[in-house]
Amino acid sequence: MINKNDTTALDNSKRIFKHFEQNNIDTIIDDMDENLSSKIKKFNLIGVPYQIIIGKKSEGDLFEFKEIGKDPQNLTLDQITKILTKQKEKN
Repeated sequence: MINKNDTTALDNSKRIFKHFEQNNIDTIIDDMDENLSSKIKKFNLIGVPYQIIIGKKSEGDLFEFKEIGKDPQNLTLDQITKILTKQKEKN
């Protein structure tokens, strides 16, 4: 989820999208003009189990990673990829 008016966030989201695509991980970029809480509620409602929030709390190579029912964590892209790959292998 990103603020579409933040070009740095948009660039990061495209980089993450490409990385996940190369690792066969399905990804959605939400650049809709909505506030963050609306986006989170929407994705929780439709059952998206993992969310990466790219914004003010994203520092350097750390991104806010949220799993439904758990507290958000600041993780690197590699750490997030390992979590998602491991979960994908379970399913």
